[in-house]
Amino acid sequence: MEQAIVIRSEIRKCMQEEGFTLGGFSKATEIRGSYLSLLLNHDPHKYPLPMRHFDSMIQALGKPEGWLYECYVDECFITGKTDRRRVEPFLLRCAELGKTECIERVLSRLMENLNQLSLVFEIAEKVHAAGNQQGAVPLYECVAEHEKHQHSETLAISQYRLFRAALGQDLQKNRFAATRFAPFRKRLPVEYQLDGLLQLANTYYTLSDWKRLGECADELIALAKVVYQEQHQRKTSKREKTLLNTERHLVLYYGKGYLSKATAYEKQGLYAESKKCIEGYADLSWFEGLDEVGKKEVQMFQIFAVANSYTLEILMGHSYVLSEYTNYLSMHKHEILSGLATILESANKYGFSVDETLEMLSKEILEFKQREDLPGLGWRLRFHYYLYKPQLRL
Repeated sequence: MEQAIVIRSEIRKCMQEEGFTLGGFSKATEIRGSYLSLLLNHDPHKYPLPMRHFDSMIQALGKPEGWLYECYVDECFITGKTDRRRVEPFLLRCAELGKTECIERVLSRLMENLNQLSLVFEIAEKVHAAGNQQGAVPLYECVAEHEKHQHSETLAISQYRLFRAALGQDLQKNRFAATRFAPFRKRLPVEYQLDGLLQLANTYYTLSDWKRLGECADELIALAKVVYQEQHQRKTSKREKTLLNTERHLVLYYGKGYLSKATAYEKQGLYAESKKCIEGYADLSWFEGLDEVGKKEVQMFQIFAVANSYTLEILMGHSYVLSEYTNYLSMHKHEILSGLATILESANKYGFSVDETLEMLSKEILEFKQREDLPGLGWRLRFHYYLYKPQLRL
């Protein structure tokens, strides 16, 4: 009640300072005069201040966005119960403006009744859908903390959203985020499972966790096959078709599973097993339902298959493919950094010369410093490490 009085007294004070009459303020805020009078001069319990009107008043008074929001927290509960008409728009605006402390205060009050957890999740999804991934984090954290049913779909989705929001350049934070999310991956709806496994695979790759990468790849392959078969059956039968709402084309998840498995084998020195997995994504033109996006993904996997086949040959010490591989890299510049790192590693191990390769790609090598992403930084370190090992020039 005290904070409600503060809001109204501050607004009346600013009205006076700005020279507003009630009629003038009504016109500036587009709020009917009689109703405006009730909001500002009568019992707040009977006439709570709607969020949209509060923002109109803030704008009319020339105050910064979020002015007095700290006081508005109590307004959300002034009638003694949760009023979604004020709570939801307030949380949405706080998320938009980065008012995390206000969000946490509202959530603390809401969680006095755990039945409100579904409301928190709905609002979190709206914030996320608006493209404000970080703004939704406190809301998803609330769901993750208070949801008692561990197999709840909303809990799994919340953990998935938190995982995605946490990923960045800090490897330790990425590791923690993956560890936290991993137990929930199979409890997600199928479309989220595919995306979740894809992101887990990418994370395990940057962490050089080849064992978990291989396990994740197996799950991704199996799930993508099941989904593909279900989609195919629906297409050939009279069953109602359902749209698969994933971030990427289904063929991407299918191919990425085999690509990740091949990588996991390669990094563990299991080159024969890796070769077999390359066959799983080298030609996906048979995949039904390919649109233009899907066809481009298939083409990319074809490129990856060629590059990774060369990589395996080089890692096994087959230097006779070096000239072909160098020509290939010169035509696929995005592969040069990782390719050269692998070539140098193998040259140090088997003692073959790479001078012609380094000379041919010298201009591209000068551009390596532009790679600031995590995979790029890793490949840069490997490249420079093997470049300056003394064995290379023996």
